[in-house]
Amino acid sequence: MTALICAMFIWSGPFYEGSIEDAFAKAKKENKLLVVDVYTTWCGPCKLLDKTTWQDQRVQELLGTQVIGLKVDAEKGEGVAFARKYKITGYPNLIILNANGELVSRQVGYMPPQQFLEWVRQVI
Repeated sequence: MTALICAMFIWSGPFYEGSIEDAFAKAKKENKLLVVDVYTTWCGPCKLLDKTTWQDQRVQELLGTQVIGLKVDAEKGEGVAFARKYKITGYPNLIILNANGELVSRQVGYMPPQQFLEWVRQVI
């Protein structure tokens, strides 16, 4: 049973699965920052984040408890306007936003788990 629960958590990932607007509402309600992975489907470093950093148990715990994690495809749906609003020019673009949508911090490029954790913890 525990293995099944763990497998389900890894499968669904540590990211909020609702709309961008709903993620901001959740961040306001819970008084948390949003950590947003702005990616594209063709981006190699983005895929590396998916295979390594987002699979790290410490990263999943951080994204699941201390901040709201959100993935946004910069080339699809509401992600296009989001990428334009935050002037996304490179991928992956990792941004930390407050619940009002104000940019708190930004990193561009792949980050291994430990580096990602240090960055987020420093900001929060």
